[in-house]
Amino acid sequence: MRLRFWHLLMCFFVFYIFWDGAIDYFANRPFFNDDSFTFKIIVLTITTFTSFFLYPLSICIWFGKFLPGRVVRALLLCLLCIPFIIFFRYFLQEIVCPAVFGFGNYFRPVSAKYYFQDNLYFAVLFSCFGLAYFFVGYIRVSERRQAALAIAAKESELAFLKSQINPHFLFNTLNSIYTLIYQKKDNALFATEKLSSLLRYALYEERMEVDLETEINHLKDFIELQRLRVGEEVALNMDVENIDGSLLISPHLLISLAENAFKHGDFTDPAAPLIVRAMTNGNTLIYHIANKKASKPVMQGGIGLQNIKRRLELLYENRHSCQISESDQQFSITLTITL
Repeated sequence: MRLRFWHLLMCFFVFYIFWDGAIDYFANRPFFNDDSFTFKIIVLTITTFTSFFLYPLSICIWFGKFLPGRVVRALLLCLLCIPFIIFFRYFLQEIVCPAVFGFGNYFRPVSAKYYFQDNLYFAVLFSCFGLAYFFVGYIRVSERRQAALAIAAKESELAFLKSQINPHFLFNTLNSIYTLIYQKKDNALFATEKLSSLLRYALYEERMEVDLETEINHLKDFIELQRLRVGEEVALNMDVENIDGSLLISPHLLISLAENAFKHGDFTDPAAPLIVRAMTNGNTLIYHIANKKASKPVMQGGIGLQNIKRRLELLYENRHSCQISESDQQFSITLTITL
């Protein structure tokens, strides 16, 4: 964890003031009196504060340098700093101050042993403050780091999933155009125009979200293109008009589910048409697709529902439900997303 020196200094100053005030309160002494601003008190207060600040500073330096792997080393170095800090205070207040100003912190000369023992209390008190300050900051930094790593991993995985979709979509749509041209159908040019629009959307739409109206319009183009490929006999029941087009959604998500239906569906039975319905209720999208299962899939290959489910988990965690119903003859998906 990076040491924030001035933040530590400010927090320690507040703690020191409260601690000193608490001592005066329980000792029934006024926090400020006539002697509080004498030169002697000011000098001793500054040297005391400077010395005591070294305890939390050493804690933050050594733990910040050696955590999380070498806790014992950090702790030993902090303990080793204690006698040096005590000697530093002794040097300032009992050697420098008497020599320069003619006064020290103690009213009479004291032995080094007594001085060391007397200062252990302060060493423990302010080292505990340093430990508390460091670990509160360390936990917050660790949480932010873990959150950033989770977001980076999610974005990386989502980018990988989307990179799978694009070649898959390109392969299938080119097959569709090839079929139309091979059959020498007059609407091949119209299909090429639809394909151009769809591929531009699939390959170059890099935004995380697009408005729902854009996704629905490209969904219509995709279904129209697939109808041209399969034939005019496609039985279709489509209702995607009752939507709030201003809502935002991940691009190509609805199209992927429709693509899955065309990959595995049989659309020649008027009694069992392909059903595509989308509606919004507030900011909730309900998207339903149902199709009769083909005895042999019309199109092979691809990445399928697992990719779609994983994208939903990454994009709409705890904000979606995907209900799949399957029988020997029928397959349906109802997707509900809070956008």
